[in-house]
Amino acid sequence: MRTNLPVIFLFFSIICLSPRILAQDEKYDATYLSLVKEYTLNPDGSVDYRYIKQQKLLTYRAFHNLYGETFVTYNPAFQELKINEVFTLMADGKKITAPQNSFNEVLPAFAANAPAYNSMREMVITHTGLERNATITLDYQLHTKKGVFPAMMGNELLAETEPVKSLEIRVRVPAGQDLCFHLFNGDTQPVKSADGLFRVYSWKLNNLPAIAAEEAQAGTNELYPRLIFSTSDRREEVFSFLTSQPAFSFPPDDQITREVNSVVNEKRDKFEIALKIQEKVVNDLRFYPIPLKSALFQCRKPEQTWNSNGGTPVEKAVLLAAMLKSAGIDAQVAGIVRTAFIDEKIATLADIEDFAVKIENKEHGTWYLSVTGLNSVNLKLALPGRSFISLKPGGKASVTRSETPKHMVKVIGNFIVSSDPKLTGEISIYYEGSVYPFAGLQRDKKKMKNSISGGLIGNDTNHQKISTLNNENGFQTYIVQSDKPFRKDSNYCYFSFPVSTSGIESWGIKTLSARRETPYEIPAIADESYSYTIVLPATLGLFTPVKKLAISNKAGTFVWEVRNDEGKVSVKRQLKFSDRVFQVSAYEDFKILMDYWNNPWYRQLIFAAVKS
Repeated sequence: MRTNLPVIFLFFSIICLSPRILAQDEKYDATYLSLVKEYTLNPDGSVDYRYIKQQKLLTYRAFHNLYGETFVTYNPAFQELKINEVFTLMADGKKITAPQNSFNEVLPAFAANAPAYNSMREMVITHTGLERNATITLDYQLHTKKGVFPAMMGNELLAETEPVKSLEIRVRVPAGQDLCFHLFNGDTQPVKSADGLFRVYSWKLNNLPAIAAEEAQAGTNELYPRLIFSTSDRREEVFSFLTSQPAFSFPPDDQITREVNSVVNEKRDKFEIALKIQEKVVNDLRFYPIPLKSALFQCRKPEQTWNSNGGTPVEKAVLLAAMLKSAGIDAQVAGIVRTAFIDEKIATLADIEDFAVKIENKEHGTWYLSVTGLNSVNLKLALPGRSFISLKPGGKASVTRSETPKHMVKVIGNFIVSSDPKLTGEISIYYEGSVYPFAGLQRDKKKMKNSISGGLIGNDTNHQKISTLNNENGFQTYIVQSDKPFRKDSNYCYFSFPVSTSGIESWGIKTLSARRETPYEIPAIADESYSYTIVLPATLGLFTPVKKLAISNKAGTFVWEVRNDEGKVSVKRQLKFSDRVFQVSAYEDFKILMDYWNNPWYRQLIFAAVKS
């Protein structure tokens, strides 16, 4: 009998390759067959939002962990939710209509500890009949009463975490009403049509790829298409909807004033007073993570926030600004937006992602203080790609872009090792830019010292020899000593370099994938270097090879140099980047530099015992 080898080979090839074929089919957990988002401004000023999706589930994870439920947040006092249709088409075509007990109202998780917002509701829609290759259909509508919004505003990301076969954004406005819009990262023009008394703008896109599941992407999905629109181009009028609320001009009550006076009486420096008041607002009051839009762009008065011991981002910002003003400090609330999505021809509040407080200080200039944490660094240096919109009642809103974050770290150490072996010497630290914790040093004088690993610097403040702290940079020198500076293994001693835990180390970049689909963003354009000189006793010799390595590419430079001059060992380690966002074409170069930086052989020196 003759064996047909080609047929057998083909059979086994199909068996071996079939898992790969299935894996490609299941690269995503689901796919949107159709997704429609429709905004309608009614003639009476009320707003309707309609959401329609057809979503096919491809994996077990899709319905066990991801898309088994849909959550819709709203405020029943001002909004009405209507469920038009919810059903599932199973893989065999059987239609399962969602039963009544599939709809359950709960309190949104972000409002759980916020009594002032306990009137909010979240409709939990539980989808039934789910299995692989089942298709969910959901259609609901949210009606918002007139006067709740200053204009009909939208901020739509035209991409999802799963592929979208067909996406349509429809905006319906009364005939004669203008619509201001900007589609970022795309050139699709809206199709304009008439529907009775309405003028309709439609953006239709097909076969949209999923948002890449990669870390450290530039901004908040800044590279994907995004549509921002508003029925108003009067920015001052829209911003005044927020700033004209009593909260923005309401003076602090007696209790808040007494709290402010206690700080003023304790400290004389205006900047220290501002930082102390920030501590009270951040640490002593709870934070309600309620999005501005979900709160319907409303803000409570400072005394209400204070008395309830908690507030939303805008409420804590208003309270902090009011307390600072009471202390005689020039302060105002600032909204934080993505610089990439600013269009001053569009009047909208929908692009505000957070709030801060801007202060003017004679000695230290303009500072932006966080209301959710005690920022050691000025927010204008620590928030890449953001802009600050001043929200001053009755004033013109100005936009200030954050600076491109840069940081410089220089650590220089000179050590002498005795035969014990014990280590003595000194270490100097220089910080500049976004790594320099100027505000943090006002709270903790040891902050720079404590950011250096290795435990060589003692806790005694007498160990400090030099301290020069400027507005933009700081330099300190400390005496160091250690009875056990090395890790011993047989006849070898390992010395791990002290490094800054506030610099590149704080980014947490340890391993990088071989390939990249999207640009890689780092927090700052860093220049970090360490130079150490170690004088060895006659009982120890250098085992690490003497070497000079300098790698320069499109991403930056890495330097490693070890020298040995008759028992005086010198080592230099430096990483300098040329940019903050690395395009895909430069990613391989970035990975090369980081791999060298993380290589343990370039983070230590090894010494060997010398036989007498």
